[in-house]
Amino acid sequence: MPKLSQEQLSDAQDAFNLYDRDGDGKIQISDLGTLLRCCGKNPTNAEVENLKPEADSSNSGSFNFETLKTLLEKYTFKADNEQDVKDCFRIFDKDGTGFVPVSELRHVLTTLGEKLSAAEVDDLLRDAEVDDNGNLNYATFVHMLMPSKN
Repeated sequence: MPKLSQEQLSDAQDAFNLYDRDGDGKIQISDLGTLLRCCGKNPTNAEVENLKPEADSSNSGSFNFETLKTLLEKYTFKADNEQDVKDCFRIFDKDGTGFVPVSELRHVLTTLGEKLSAAEVDDLLRDAEVDDNGNLNYATFVHMLMPSKN
């Protein structure tokens, strides 16, 4: 099992502390997915659901930092790279212009795969650059969304 670097461990502890609202050293199991994502992982909702029984083996509804550390070290989640995400957008770029209609993107995000709520889509698109025709430059959008690997 690969060990976390000191920086990863520190970042994970900081994230854990943010979610440990009452300071009891435990986090609600419902926050597992969000916390893993705060730690730089990208689990699907299905992966998070599969991890919950392990994270909360005592059925207490919560887990501690050691459990989080174990999960971060034990499991790898597919890390999307920028090109993979652009390739997904390209499917909806019927004209090959580098743009996709925001209305179509909104429809896809709320109806296919791991569906987002309308509010989640609004949050996602809040800082997106949309042209006068309601189209999104997906290369710019993906670059804005993806964490820098540097």
